[in-house]
Formats: sequence, C-alpha cells, structure tokens
Amino acid sequence: MESNPTIDHPETHEHTLTFIRKKNSFSCDACGLVGEFEINMYGCLPCNFFIHRDCIYLPKIIKLTRHSHRLLHTYHVPDCNTKCRICNGSFVWGCGGYICTDKTCDYKLHSYCATRKATWDGRDLEQELEEISNSDQDVTSLKEVDGKTFRHFSHHHDLMKLCVNGEKEGDERVCEACILPIGSGSFLGCKECDFALHATCANLPRKLEHTFHRHPLTLEVDIIEEGFFSCSQCERESCGFMYRCCQEECEFKMDAKCASLADPLYNGAHQHPLTLLDSGACCYECDLYFDSTRATLPVLVKCNYDMHPLSLCFTQSFIWYKPSLSCDACEKGINPDVQDIYVCFDCNTVVHVECAIGKYPYLKHGHTIELNGFEIEIASNNNISRPICHACHSICQDKLFFRNKKNVTISFCSINCVTTSS
Repeated sequence: MESNPTIDHPETHEHTLTFIRKKNSFSCDACGLVGEFEINMYGCLPCNFFIHRDCIYLPKIIKLTRHSHRLLHTYHVPDCNTKCRICNGSFVWGCGGYICTDKTCDYKLHSYCATRKATWDGRDLEQELEEISNSDQDVTSLKEVDGKTFRHFSHHHDLMKLCVNGEKEGDERVCEACILPIGSGSFLGCKECDFALHATCANLPRKLEHTFHRHPLTLEVDIIEEGFFSCSQCERESCGFMYRCCQEECEFKMDAKCASLADPLYNGAHQHPLTLLDSGACCYECDLYFDSTRATLPVLVKCNYDMHPLSLCFTQSFIWYKPSLSCDACEKGINPDVQDIYVCFDCNTVVHVECAIGKYPYLKHGHTIELNGFEIEIASNNNISRPICHACHSICQDKLFFRNKKNVTISFCSINCVTTSS
C-alpha cells in the first residue's frame, strides 16, 4: 500500500508528519517498537517524534473486558519499569502505551497488546460518556433471603448452604452450572430436589465481562434447542449454564467453568499464579502456557481407580516421579510432552485425564439432547456389559454413551458418531 508523503492528524501530533522513505531504527513513540524491518514510519524531525503509520490512529480511550476501568493512551507511560499486564514485557522508556483512567490503579498495557482484535472491540470511547451502574441488582444471580436460605434466579426453590459429610450427602450431586461433581466441602443445595451449585458457580453474575472475549456476556440457564452447546473457549460440550455474547452477530458461547476463571488465576496444580490471556493462561515465571481446556481441569477428582481423590498434575512437573509413565486405568503409555495426568501420591496411581473425568465431563447422565434429528439420552456407561456403537461398531469405552430414546438398542460412543450416522 502506497503511503501519503505527509499526514496531518492533530490528535496524534501538533505538526505535519512526514513519511520516512527508508528503513530505520527509530522507536515508535506510540507503541515503543522499533520499525527497522519495514518502511512504515512517519516523523516530525524538529520534535524528534516518530510513529508507525498504523499507530497514528490509535484510539484515545478504550474499554477492555479484562479490566474494570477505561484505559487511556499516553505517549509517556509513567514508571516504565512496570510490566505490561498481558504479555509481561517491559515498556520502552519515553514511549507510549495504555494506562488506567483511575489514577489509583497502576494497570498498564502495551499499545499493541491492548488493541489486538481478540482483546479490543474496536471502539474509541473518547466522545462517549462512561456508563455508571446504579445497582448490582441486574447482574446478581444469588440473593440472600433470611441469612440461612438463598434464592438463585435459575431455580424455583430456595437454596441452603449444605456440607458434604464424609462420603454421603452431596457425593451423587452435580453442580447444575458446570456439571462437575459437588465433591467435598460446602455448597448450595435444594432440600426439596437434587438441585445443587458450587458456591463459585452460584455467584457467577448474570452479566459478565471476561478476558476470554472482547464483548460483554449474558448468562443463560435455559439451554438452547439442542439441549447442549459447545464452549467457544475450551471447545468442550456442556449442558450446564451458558454465557452468550451480547452482540447479535457474534456466536461466542462460554461454559461456567471457563467463566469462573479470573486474572490472576490461582491453580492448585501449579505453584505460581497464572496470567489469563484471551486463549488460555500463562506462567511467565516458568514460561509455560495452558490452553483453556487444561486451565479449567478440576484439581481434585474421585474415580474408581483409587480410594483417595486424585490430584491434577501437569506433566512438565511430573517427569521426575515415574521415569516411564503408563495409565493405571487403560494401561496405555503417557506422553509427558502433551498429556496431563491425575495422581495419587500415596498409592502411586497415575491416570490419564480422559480416563479420570471422561471425554464429556460437562455433560450429565440422564439428560436428553437433540442431534441429527434424533432425541438422544446421555447414559452412564457403568454396566458390566458395554454397548457397541451403532456408527463405528467399536465398544463404548467412555464414562458416558449416547442412546437413541426411541430405540434404546441403538447406542453411540461419541457425539461425532451420532452426527455422522444416517
């Protein structure tokens, strides 16, 4: 693309900017990057001001879903020794970036990190008044009734704080929001039916701004026509609560487990806090990246292969434990470069993630979904005799299988097999 020889843009610089027709090693005053590999810089020589062509039109004020305040572009980031809160990189002294409009907040971002398409919604808010919320009533999912009982907007009975006692109450319940087992400790449960919610899931707001998506999201509890959805973030199927993008043209959907992740993320399977990115989470101290599927794995699970709960262990930190790893459930090998595991350190039990929680941890047995024109029941695969898949003719090995409600003799081992069957 041919560049104009000069540009007048007073919002960026008071003088005319002149195109520099050769490669150079100047740092861009707007973003701090050096333009030595491209001929794309403009400058004002009397002011010693240089800027990339694209940076001339950087928005003045933006709002990102990853931060609660608006951000202002400045050509001189204060205290440039601090790090960018997305990439953890340093700022170039004397160059620009985005800073929080709240003077008590030290949140700072590189210009190029703040305006990435996956991060920013493309709106410059300089001419728009900031909306001030008068009340949290519209976004609160859970309300206290009398100190002992609570009301969640998704359920018609009041809920109480309950506690799992030993191996009894709560063991068989699943959280209606994330579909994972209630596990141990306290939770919110209904005394009149089996409805239950983890405390974290119960407090998920009805409207949410989240790092994983550049637009605001709205919580939906009545699942779409098919009876399940695929999370746009972790790509797992779920029949629990769903966050949907508020923009009509955007098809982003997110499950409750992804929505519950906050920045910084404290994951019990890793020793350092993780920085939440739009695609997952990163530990800058260890230089490790966790996609959303890994970052949302439950830290503790119960399964039939050990009397104790199994702990999630990311394989990068587990190689020392067993030089040659094999799964105690399926007896297949474990590749420490790509496969995480669940472990009992007391019994030396090691299990693949999929063997411990199944292919579909966020689908609930007994639930009905619609696929390929069929009404399909999600069934627990815990009988001695396991069904044969109608599509691929293999034994259904997973914790769940899919059964045609009109003809219970027809079973499928996966959603893919249901959708490809005629």
